[in-house]
Amino acid sequence: MASSDWTDVIDADARTRAATKASGSLSRLVFRSDGASPAAKRKAYVAIMLVILIYGSEGWCLTAELRGSLPSFHYQCARAICRISMWHTREYGTSMVSMLKVKLRSIETHVRRRQLQWAGYVALMPHSRLPRMFLTSWCGYPRPQRRPGFTYGKSLAAALYYAGIKQGGWMEIAQGRVQWK
Repeated sequence: MASSDWTDVIDADARTRAATKASGSLSRLVFRSDGASPAAKRKAYVAIMLVILIYGSEGWCLTAELRGSLPSFHYQCARAICRISMWHTREYGTSMVSMLKVKLRSIETHVRRRQLQWAGYVALMPHSRLPRMFLTSWCGYPRPQRRPGFTYGKSLAAALYYAGIKQGGWMEIAQGRVQWK
């Protein structure tokens, strides 16, 4: 979904709402269960709710607003897995302890990995395919005044920087699947 200002905030909010519904459905059965181990709860979170949360994130432009809203849900779920309430967080300062305890990566890591996987997949496509044409095209005209502030190209460049890959030669690296993974 696209908003009037061409950001991905509406789509990210819809994904967060869908993941929250899944969390509510699984809360009593999995996350508040005494019989499930933290490792099993983490696997359920990653397999179900995280997939729902970041579905379609390959094309997102991770603006500062998105980088602020997605982690809050992610941390909330990590606290639920560890059975740490907001009171514990405020009283004892256990915000990141829950993430480390259940060995969850940050949400930004998950989104950046998906973006890089998609970019590598597109880089392997023949030049005649439309996604490859869009990824490798260049427009010589000046951009209009009301353009989006953050583009997919900038988001991909940020993902490459996050992974420690030089922006100039990533297409050649992506040609080798084993090396790209």
